[in-house]
Amino acid sequence: MDTKGQRIIAVRRKLQLTQQAFADTLGGVSRGAVGNWERDQGIKEENLELISQKTGVSFEWLATGRGSMDPTGQAVVPQSQKIVRVPDLNIFGGLGGGGLMEVLADEGTPVDPGQLRGYWTFPDYMLNAFRSMEGIYAWEVRGDSMQPTLPGGSVVFVDVTQNTLPPDDIYALDAGDGLVVKRLHLVPRSDSIDVISDNKDRYPVDRLKRDDVDVYGRIVGWFQWRK
Repeated sequence: MDTKGQRIIAVRRKLQLTQQAFADTLGGVSRGAVGNWERDQGIKEENLELISQKTGVSFEWLATGRGSMDPTGQAVVPQSQKIVRVPDLNIFGGLGGGGLMEVLADEGTPVDPGQLRGYWTFPDYMLNAFRSMEGIYAWEVRGDSMQPTLPGGSVVFVDVTQNTLPPDDIYALDAGDGLVVKRLHLVPRSDSIDVISDNKDRYPVDRLKRDDVDVYGRIVGWFQWRK
């Protein structure tokens, strides 16, 4: 990363923030200013000091590229300030008939205002099982085919970096009818795959060719209210 702007982009991407969210994190900074900095325009020493103070990255690295982004070996944001944000997409995965699936991305985050409806935030202690939260998105599921595991209205957290098979697990996928959330089971010694609903009384198993199933990612967690 040869320029200050490129290093600022690297910090923002590591935090999984849009330009507006990054500006809000710094406080008193506009999204336009962040955009200018990332194009190497209007960067002052005090701006780099503010980024270093708010995120915990090395000022020397920001200013010169020498050393490392995080010389302490800890998270980019100090532990007391760290908040992990997972983008919540305004799309839905059907538990039956399927829903629209199109993740538009720019600089690692959805950019369609109608698609990004907010963020889920988590304290660090809840995320110890994950090496990285990059590539994880949240969206709502509808229908009843995955009951009782996933009632309609649940929110799933999908790791889009885990889009190859195996292992057998619950995935977000498109088998020709739009985005759905189902279990997948590889049929041994064949080129087939079983697409399975947990609500087996209403939904039979579909055996399809593996090449006909487009996997978007593995479900790594979900949230649902209990009545």
